[in-house]
Amino acid sequence: MSKHRNSRNALFGALVTGLLFAATASAQPPGGGQRQGREGGPPAIPDSAGIVEMVGELASELSLTTEQETILTVLHFEHFGDAEALRVQYQGDREGHREAMQTLREDFQERVATVLSDEQKARYEELMEERASRRGPRGRGRR
Repeated sequence: MSKHRNSRNALFGALVTGLLFAATASAQPPGGGQRQGREGGPPAIPDSAGIVEMVGELASELSLTTEQETILTVLHFEHFGDAEALRVQYQGDREGHREAMQTLREDFQERVATVLSDEQKARYEELMEERASRRGPRGRGRR
């Protein structure tokens, strides 16, 4: 059984490494990840180091297992890669971009929730609310 588990863990590790490598390449916005968010616009898309740091903070706050941290890292790379693709696709169409990003965020939150325990989900929601309140109001009323 231990031999089977080690083989499975090695395969899982290789798969995740491949996914991270592929996601890293696609998650890089033009300019090497240095794009800055602007007042009233979308926040900057983090570069690879920013994503790893973000997930590391979540791992600490939520007491994630190594497997959960790996899965969330992959999900974050995919999410920010998709967000960058939408930014390019909807350039000049703020409303279309806003709607597409809302759908993307909702899908991302659902995928993250499937990885977390009930206790972790509750704490994750608290963290997201705290971060949203620090960012301040968003949308049309913001100046």
